Amino acid sequence: MSQSVVSHTLPLKSIHVPARDRTTARAPGRPVNLRLKDNILAAIAQVLVEEGYQGLTISRVAKAAGVSTATVYRRWPTKQAMFFDAIRLWRDDLTPQIDTGSFAGDVDELIAARVRFLATPLGRTYGTLLGEAVHDPQFGQVLWETSVAPARAQMALFLERASRRGEKVFCQDPDTILDMLLSTIHFRAMNMLGREPMNTEKNLQEIQSLAHCLISC
Repeated sequence: MSQSVVSHTLPLKSIHVPARDRTTARAPGRPVNLRLKDNILAAIAQVLVEEGYQGLTISRVAKAAGVSTATVYRRWPTKQAMFFDAIRLWRDDLTPQIDTGSFAGDVDELIAARVRFLATPLGRTYGTLLGEAVHDPQFGQVLWETSVAPARAQMALFLERASRRGEKVFCQDPDTILDMLLSTIHFRAMNMLGREPMNTEKNLQEIQSLAHCLISC
Protein backbone atom coordinates (compact mmCIF):
# COMPACT_ATOMS: atom_id res chain seq x y z
CA MET A 1 0.00 0.00 0.00
CA SER A 2 1.23 3.43 -0.84
CA GLN A 3 2.24 5.78 1.92
CA SER A 4 0.71 9.19 2.39
CA VAL A 5 2.26 11.52 4.93
CA VAL A 6 1.71 15.27 4.91
CA SER A 7 4.81 17.38 5.41
CA HIS A 8 5.18 18.51 9.01
CA THR A 9 7.95 21.09 8.93
CA LEU A 10 7.02 24.76 8.85
CA PRO A 11 9.33 27.15 7.03
CA LEU A 12 11.07 29.56 9.37
CA LYS A 13 9.41 32.69 8.02
CA SER A 14 6.21 31.41 6.51
CA ILE A 15 3.17 29.44 7.54
CA HIS A 16 1.35 26.97 5.34
CA VAL A 17 -2.30 27.91 5.01
CA PRO A 18 -5.03 25.88 3.33
CA ALA A 19 -5.78 26.61 -0.32
CA ARG A 20 -8.66 29.05 -0.55
CA ASP A 21 -9.97 32.04 -2.40
CA ARG A 22 -7.72 34.98 -1.67
CA THR A 23 -10.59 37.39 -1.12
CA THR A 24 -14.04 36.74 0.20
CA ALA A 25 -16.89 39.18 0.50
CA ARG A 26 -18.33 40.25 3.80
CA ALA A 27 -21.30 42.48 4.31
CA PRO A 28 -21.26 45.24 5.18
CA GLY A 29 -17.79 46.66 4.61
CA ARG A 30 -14.78 45.83 2.55
CA PRO A 31 -13.81 42.32 1.39
CA VAL A 32 -11.42 40.39 3.61
CA ASN A 33 -8.01 40.12 1.97
CA LEU A 34 -6.98 36.58 2.85
CA ARG A 35 -3.56 36.91 1.23
CA LEU A 36 -2.83 39.83 3.55
CA LYS A 37 -3.99 37.82 6.55
CA ASP A 38 -1.73 34.93 5.52
CA ASN A 39 1.17 37.37 5.27
CA ILE A 40 0.48 38.64 8.77
CA LEU A 41 0.22 35.08 10.14
CA ALA A 42 3.62 34.34 8.62
CA ALA A 43 4.96 37.47 10.30
CA ILE A 44 3.60 36.25 13.65
CA ALA A 45 5.59 33.03 13.20
CA GLN A 46 8.71 35.04 12.35
CA VAL A 47 8.39 37.21 15.47
CA LEU A 48 7.78 34.14 17.65
CA VAL A 49 10.95 32.53 16.30
CA GLU A 50 13.03 35.66 16.78
CA GLU A 51 11.54 37.11 19.98
CA GLY A 52 9.48 34.38 21.66
CA TYR A 53 6.00 34.89 23.05
CA GLN A 54 7.12 37.59 25.47
CA GLY A 55 8.46 39.62 22.55
CA LEU A 56 5.35 39.15 20.43
CA THR A 57 3.63 42.50 19.99
CA ILE A 58 1.22 43.85 17.43
CA SER A 59 3.69 46.56 16.47
CA ARG A 60 6.48 44.02 15.83
CA VAL A 61 4.17 41.84 13.79
CA ALA A 62 3.03 44.85 11.75
CA LYS A 63 6.65 45.79 11.03
CA ALA A 64 7.57 42.23 10.02
CA ALA A 65 4.52 42.03 7.74
CA GLY A 66 5.12 45.48 6.26
CA VAL A 67 1.69 46.77 7.27
CA SER A 68 0.33 49.33 9.72
CA THR A 69 -0.60 48.42 13.29
CA ALA A 70 -4.18 49.44 12.43
CA THR A 71 -4.23 46.71 9.77
CA VAL A 72 -3.28 44.09 12.37
CA TYR A 73 -5.73 45.46 14.95
CA ARG A 74 -8.57 45.16 12.44
CA ARG A 75 -8.02 41.39 12.45
CA TRP A 76 -6.95 40.77 16.04
CA PRO A 77 -7.86 43.15 18.88
CA THR A 78 -5.26 41.67 21.26
CA LYS A 79 -1.89 39.95 21.24
CA GLN A 80 -3.50 36.81 22.68
CA ALA A 81 -6.13 36.59 19.94
CA MET A 82 -3.40 37.00 17.32
CA PHE A 83 -1.29 34.26 18.94
CA PHE A 84 -4.22 31.84 19.17
CA ASP A 85 -5.10 32.30 15.51
CA ALA A 86 -1.50 31.60 14.49
CA ILE A 87 -0.97 28.50 16.62
CA ARG A 88 -4.15 26.88 15.36
CA LEU A 89 -2.26 26.57 12.05
CA TRP A 90 0.26 24.32 13.81
CA ARG A 91 -2.30 21.55 14.02
CA ASP A 92 -1.37 19.94 10.69
CA ASP A 93 2.32 20.03 11.62
CA LEU A 94 1.80 18.43 15.02
CA THR A 95 -0.70 15.87 13.69
CA PRO A 96 -0.48 15.50 9.89
CA GLN A 97 -2.63 13.16 7.81
CA ILE A 98 -0.99 9.73 7.97
CA ASP A 99 -1.67 6.38 6.31
CA THR A 100 1.40 4.16 5.96
CA GLY A 101 -0.52 0.90 5.58
CA SER A 102 0.35 -0.46 9.03
CA PHE A 103 -0.49 0.41 12.63
CA ALA A 104 3.17 0.50 13.70
CA GLY A 105 4.06 2.68 10.72
CA ASP A 106 1.24 5.09 11.47
CA VAL A 107 2.34 5.43 15.10
CA ASP A 108 5.94 5.97 13.99
CA GLU A 109 4.90 8.85 11.73
CA LEU A 110 2.71 10.42 14.42
CA ILE A 111 5.71 10.42 16.78
CA ALA A 112 8.05 11.70 14.07
CA ALA A 113 5.79 14.64 13.20
CA ARG A 114 5.67 15.78 16.82
CA VAL A 115 9.37 15.30 17.58
CA ARG A 116 10.58 17.03 14.43
CA PHE A 117 8.18 19.96 14.71
CA LEU A 118 9.17 20.62 18.33
CA ALA A 119 12.82 20.68 17.25
CA THR A 120 12.22 23.55 14.80
CA PRO A 121 12.69 27.17 15.87
CA LEU A 122 8.95 27.74 15.63
CA GLY A 123 8.16 24.51 17.46
CA ARG A 124 10.21 25.65 20.42
CA THR A 125 7.66 28.38 21.11
CA TYR A 126 5.05 25.65 21.67
CA GLY A 127 6.22 25.43 25.26
CA THR A 128 4.53 28.78 25.83
CA LEU A 129 1.18 27.03 25.51
CA LEU A 130 2.09 24.48 28.14
CA GLY A 131 3.21 27.09 30.64
CA GLU A 132 0.37 29.54 30.08
CA ALA A 133 -2.30 26.80 30.04
CA VAL A 134 -1.67 26.22 33.75
CA HIS A 135 -2.93 29.73 34.54
CA ASP A 136 -5.21 30.62 31.63
CA PRO A 137 -8.13 28.37 30.55
CA GLN A 138 -8.10 29.93 27.07
CA PHE A 139 -4.56 28.72 26.49
CA GLY A 140 -5.62 25.30 27.74
CA GLN A 141 -8.52 25.19 25.29
CA VAL A 142 -6.31 26.13 22.34
CA LEU A 143 -3.74 23.55 23.44
CA TRP A 144 -6.47 20.92 23.46
CA GLU A 145 -7.76 21.95 20.01
CA THR A 146 -4.30 22.15 18.45
CA SER A 147 -2.47 19.26 20.03
CA VAL A 148 -4.44 16.81 22.15
CA ALA A 149 -7.78 16.34 20.42
CA PRO A 150 -6.29 15.84 16.91
CA ALA A 151 -3.82 13.25 18.22
CA ARG A 152 -6.59 11.32 19.97
CA ALA A 153 -8.77 11.42 16.87
CA GLN A 154 -5.90 10.22 14.71
CA MET A 155 -5.06 7.37 17.08
CA ALA A 156 -8.72 6.27 16.93
CA LEU A 157 -8.43 6.20 13.13
CA PHE A 158 -5.20 4.15 13.33
CA LEU A 159 -6.95 1.63 15.59
CA GLU A 160 -9.98 1.42 13.30
CA ARG A 161 -7.79 0.70 10.26
CA ALA A 162 -5.71 -1.81 12.22
CA SER A 163 -8.87 -3.64 13.28
CA ARG A 164 -9.99 -3.94 9.65
CA ARG A 165 -6.55 -5.31 8.71
CA GLY A 166 -6.45 -7.71 11.68
CA GLU A 167 -3.25 -6.14 13.03
CA LYS A 168 -1.88 -6.21 16.55
CA VAL A 169 -2.29 -2.95 18.44
CA PHE A 170 -1.35 -1.58 21.87
CA CYS A 171 -1.59 -4.04 24.74
CA GLN A 172 -2.88 -1.37 27.14
CA ASP A 173 -5.45 1.42 26.93
CA PRO A 174 -4.59 3.41 23.76
CA ASP A 175 -5.37 6.80 25.31
CA THR A 176 -3.04 6.06 28.22
CA ILE A 177 -0.25 4.97 25.88
CA LEU A 178 -0.75 8.01 23.64
CA ASP A 179 -0.58 10.27 26.72
CA MET A 180 2.63 8.55 27.77
CA LEU A 181 4.24 8.90 24.34
CA LEU A 182 3.27 12.56 23.93
CA SER A 183 4.33 13.47 27.46
CA THR A 184 7.71 11.81 26.86
CA ILE A 185 8.13 13.78 23.63
CA HIS A 186 7.29 17.09 25.29
CA PHE A 187 9.38 16.41 28.38
CA ARG A 188 12.41 15.63 26.26
CA ALA A 189 11.80 18.72 24.16
CA MET A 190 12.42 20.73 27.32
CA ASN A 191 16.10 19.75 27.00
CA MET A 192 16.25 22.54 24.44
CA LEU A 193 15.79 24.98 27.31
CA GLY A 194 18.88 23.67 29.08
CA ARG A 195 22.49 23.16 28.16
CA GLU A 196 22.05 20.00 26.12
CA PRO A 197 20.45 20.39 22.68
CA MET A 198 18.00 17.64 21.78
CA ASN A 199 19.33 14.95 19.46
CA THR A 200 16.23 14.79 17.29
CA GLU A 201 16.89 11.55 15.43
CA LYS A 202 18.13 9.66 18.51
CA ASN A 203 15.12 10.89 20.47
CA LEU A 204 12.82 9.87 17.63
CA GLN A 205 14.24 6.36 17.40
CA GLU A 206 14.02 5.79 21.15
CA ILE A 207 10.39 6.87 21.43
CA GLN A 208 9.40 4.87 18.35
CA SER A 209 11.13 1.83 19.86
CA LEU A 210 9.18 2.35 23.08
CA ALA A 211 5.93 2.48 21.13
CA HIS A 212 6.79 -0.78 19.35
CA CYS A 213 7.37 -2.47 22.71
CA LEU A 214 3.81 -1.56 23.69
CA ILE A 215 2.23 -3.14 20.61
CA SER A 216 0.84 -6.48 21.86
CA CYS A 217 3.51 -6.64 24.58
